[in-house]
Amino acid sequence: MENIKLSNGSCTAEIQIRGAQIASFKGPDGREVIWQADPAVWAQHAPVLFPVCGSVAPEGIRIDGTMYPMTKHGFTRNPDFTVAKQGDDFVELILVPTEESKPMYPFDFVFHVTYTLTDNGYITAFTVENNSDRVMPFCVGGHPGFILPMEPGADFTDYQLVFPQAEDGKNHLAPGGGRIDGYEYLDCFHNSDTLPLRYELFDDRDALIFTELKSRSVKLVHKTSGKGIDFSFPKMEVLAVWTMPGKHAPYLCLEPWHGMPGVVGESGNFEDKPFVTLLKPGQSWQGSFTATLIG
Repeated sequence: MENIKLSNGSCTAEIQIRGAQIASFKGPDGREVIWQADPAVWAQHAPVLFPVCGSVAPEGIRIDGTMYPMTKHGFTRNPDFTVAKQGDDFVELILVPTEESKPMYPFDFVFHVTYTLTDNGYITAFTVENNSDRVMPFCVGGHPGFILPMEPGADFTDYQLVFPQAEDGKNHLAPGGGRIDGYEYLDCFHNSDTLPLRYELFDDRDALIFTELKSRSVKLVHKTSGKGIDFSFPKMEVLAVWTMPGKHAPYLCLEPWHGMPGVVGESGNFEDKPFVTLLKPGQSWQGSFTATLIG
């Protein structure tokens, strides 16, 4: 199936039915913003994560005393979503339980992912519905990859993350992209509002995982020109920052999570996870994040 094409003025986007990923976004200057899923580096564009964010214990997740197998970031990357609504500048996609998901997650859910183009960016919105007859625990998040550097002649290290508030730089360690096992305070980001980017940060650690940010937005910008992306995530408590370790590839993921990976030594009960939502029968939850071009 072809990608769904959206437009708003001079902005265009393409959305994949499979995995409900945004596969392209171009602003008024026609420049591609989304990582183009090079299989030699990272064969994804911008996965959506449900019902877990990050890695879980090898045995899976425990719900109401029963263990269920679960893959990293959940099961939403492979299935085809269904188009629920569509207009020139938006599309709403939905996923219901599949043969792949049922053995992992024993709930009757509806997972909505809506993309809406703005004048100079796009919004990704999530709605989670619980149609089961019992409380449904879940986490949800985004994983968009942005091409970096964004300007001709620039390097990855010409960019930085600038937060609206000074942060303490506490980073949770997840060796090899696995479960969280300890934390550190990044010297380059301790009591500062600016995190300079360099590949060694990710070569040494995999992802950076910030769970105690005061800020709910960040700017990914060139140090000199100030051009880049303003990225806001008002209801998502965790921000992960990632590029594939050892590849030194031209992209960076900004990952807003309503949830976090498993922690070594935790109880294993899914309902005990930090930031988990316990959604009552018949209720729904909504959250979103927005990427807006700067310059």
